[in-house]
Amino acid sequence: MLEIYRSADASHGPSKINTIESGCWIRMIQPTEDEIAYVCTTLSIPRDDIITLLDDEESPRIEHDDGRTLIIVDTPYVDTDEAADSDTYPAKTTGITSYTTVPSGFIVMQDTIITVSLRKNPVLQTFIDGKVKNFSTVKKTRFLLQFLYRNARLFIQHLRQIDNLTSTIEHTLYKATKNEELFEMLRISKSLVYMTTALKANEAVLEKLYRFPTPEVRMYEEDEDLLEDTIIENRQALEMAQTYSSTLGHIMDTCASIINNNVNSIMKLFTVVTILLTIPTMIASFFGMNVIIPEFLSENPFAFLLLITGSLSVSAALLWLLFRKKII
Repeated sequence: MLEIYRSADASHGPSKINTIESGCWIRMIQPTEDEIAYVCTTLSIPRDDIITLLDDEESPRIEHDDGRTLIIVDTPYVDTDEAADSDTYPAKTTGITSYTTVPSGFIVMQDTIITVSLRKNPVLQTFIDGKVKNFSTVKKTRFLLQFLYRNARLFIQHLRQIDNLTSTIEHTLYKATKNEELFEMLRISKSLVYMTTALKANEAVLEKLYRFPTPEVRMYEEDEDLLEDTIIENRQALEMAQTYSSTLGHIMDTCASIINNNVNSIMKLFTVVTILLTIPTMIASFFGMNVIIPEFLSENPFAFLLLITGSLSVSAALLWLLFRKKII
């Protein structure tokens, strides 16, 4: 998909236009070969630049070459069936939840900025929806920094969702005897690894952008302040991810022990019940054999009740002894 937007006035949202012109924003989402060829021919840029940004394994970095700056950062996504088709921001966590990151690419040129991604970027969607104040496609550096800031905020928002999800699963683990909750914790742990790795790589890009700005990414005083705020937000997100990851590891170890203890308690209960039922079974088995039954039982009309009462009395005495010894 190829969309072209332009907004000279920061007080209004961007408007979609049909042709590439100076000061426009070109948004490419999993573009076709014809769309790639059109952009490359019009702006005289190598095709490899766009193909590189479409690699989902591409690591965050910043490069400058021949009048254009290529910037790649990671953006967090929620991997659910509902979220995959959702255009809302932020994505809702429903169903079996896991989090991942996908590269978001920028090509900043003298008069144009290009964004390339494999999925519809939830952060860029807020710019199109007019939810970002003081946004103008003409101010390319400000646009880039606004995206980076909101991208870092999205990491923080997803990390808080992970924390809430972890707390919910933790409460169910206290009575759990199966592994479903541990599998869910494992998915969350894997998500935190993705996010921690992405935040570290994004931090390197932000630091390099702060220390060595390129000619296409010229910064003014307000831009430098915004970049500093973005670096702070990214560091906060990184610290949160590392803390949650460490905490989750301890929780998983503890919960594994809790599940084992719960299973052991159930097995102990079954063992006690089996022992208590064994005594009446043994007595009934003895009298069911081909043996001579004592006369006081064979002639007594209440013999059955006496046997039942005696068996239950022995079981009750054994149960009292188990309680006294604190075995159960």
